[in-house]
Amino acid sequence: MKSSLPRRRLIPRWRPTSQTLETSEVASTLNQPSAPLRFDHQLFDESVAAWRANPTAGHLGDVIAFAADADLHPKIADLVREAQARSFAVSPVQKELFRGVVDDAVHTDESTAEGRLVFQSRVAQLRRELLVAPENLLALLDLAQLQLAAGKVDAAERLLKTAMGLAPNGRIVLRTAARFYVHLGMFDRAHQIITRHPGTKKDPWLMASEIALADAAGVHSSMAQQGLRLIKEAQALPRHLAEVAGALANSEMMAGRFKEARQLLRKALLHPTDNIIAQAVMDGARMGFELDEPTVTKAVKRSSEAQLLQAWQNRDEAGAERHALQWHAEEPFSSRPIQFLTTLYSLQSEYEKSLGWVRRGLIADPSDEGLIANLAFAKAAVGDIQHAEVAINRIKDAKLAPYLKATEGLIALKRGDFAKAEALYREAEQNFEKVSRPDLAALAIAYYAKFAVESDAPDSARIRAEAEAKFSKARSIDGYLLMSRLVPSTPAIPIDDEPKRRLTQWVFDSDSNTLTERPGVTAKGAPAIVLASRKALPPSRR
Repeated sequence: MKSSLPRRRLIPRWRPTSQTLETSEVASTLNQPSAPLRFDHQLFDESVAAWRANPTAGHLGDVIAFAADADLHPKIADLVREAQARSFAVSPVQKELFRGVVDDAVHTDESTAEGRLVFQSRVAQLRRELLVAPENLLALLDLAQLQLAAGKVDAAERLLKTAMGLAPNGRIVLRTAARFYVHLGMFDRAHQIITRHPGTKKDPWLMASEIALADAAGVHSSMAQQGLRLIKEAQALPRHLAEVAGALANSEMMAGRFKEARQLLRKALLHPTDNIIAQAVMDGARMGFELDEPTVTKAVKRSSEAQLLQAWQNRDEAGAERHALQWHAEEPFSSRPIQFLTTLYSLQSEYEKSLGWVRRGLIADPSDEGLIANLAFAKAAVGDIQHAEVAINRIKDAKLAPYLKATEGLIALKRGDFAKAEALYREAEQNFEKVSRPDLAALAIAYYAKFAVESDAPDSARIRAEAEAKFSKARSIDGYLLMSRLVPSTPAIPIDDEPKRRLTQWVFDSDSNTLTERPGVTAKGAPAIVLASRKALPPSRR
């Protein structure tokens, strides 16, 4: 069984366009101020009164039409809940709008009958919209996403090519097309779409995509130096450069230049997108950051992926599962949330659940070898040896070899060949140690102990004791979830309390009773607020 999530890059997201339109990705790079949209609130009250007097779907539509006014969202959300609770007339389209207004946190697994109905309803609705307006870019992109999630790659590609023909210079269209080819594993093609477009030299959002995609394709970035120059020249980093800073931070971190990476990530987090914040939560521990700034914590709440990562770091299994389901609902074609769910359910011995999600993921991406490895493991765990071996033989990626050896060890245990199982699990352990992953080596032995006990292996007690000893030296969250079920007395892994660096610091001037922000990455363990006499402050901070 693979570990929870593979390495992350700042690859463009592909959300439903209703969510993309709420992000800074669609904003102008000219930093022109814009006023929020406001409606006549008296007219809104009159529409609500008309709906209460005659609760038809038509009158409800008049109320929902005010949802573009952010100030009215709470009232509309309450009315939506009331309509659902009292079973008032609601049209299928309004049900779709309800999800956006109420921000419902419960998403249905599309493998269920209800989930399939919702999925099909969304596809049918988008097709109707395109019959009326074939040039509707947003509908084209959303339908392409759903087609890809259903495994209809050719149909999704045709829709994306149509969108690119209609808006060859559209930022969202270009980034979506690049994400499509990343999904297919065609990193060179994804990179070429961005790097060959003339707008990439001027548009920071495309520039950020080029930097991240160059890393994925294993080629030199043509925009990294220009992006770094733009960041250095900016007196105050504008919002549209944040993702450039994030992509560069990721590149610097992977090159081992942590000092530079920290400075760039700090700048990116001044205007964090959901993509940047997920990257920061994943890399924050490695960079030693304290991610407790108000802008950061607020951004985390807007990102299902970041909330999943944070819940996982806090050992919150239920929260991690909930946020993974939310993430899947936003990007149903992506294998990453599904890889997490299949791993989580296997750690919990919910193998049938794991298999259901593996099958769902393989519909969208039949060649995802990470999911196939999880399929082989879950099949072996439920005793379906034949199909487990078929899945193992489909995998060619050498990086997955240690995981496959462990699964072969499980198959040997199921067959009662304890000597062969021992040899295979030891080989998996040694392979993980060769690549400096003692945590995965300990996890392999923990799985060995679990299945040795379940298989009544003659020396299962010895193996379990060894698993306890090895886990105590190389602990991981995955390992803890497994060991705590095998040995209930396993001590919990403490939440990381190592001293961390802050993104900014505040200076309290006791003479004037004022706080002054001091931006910049601090030393480890620096307090959020420091005391200073007014005389100690430089003139610019007085």
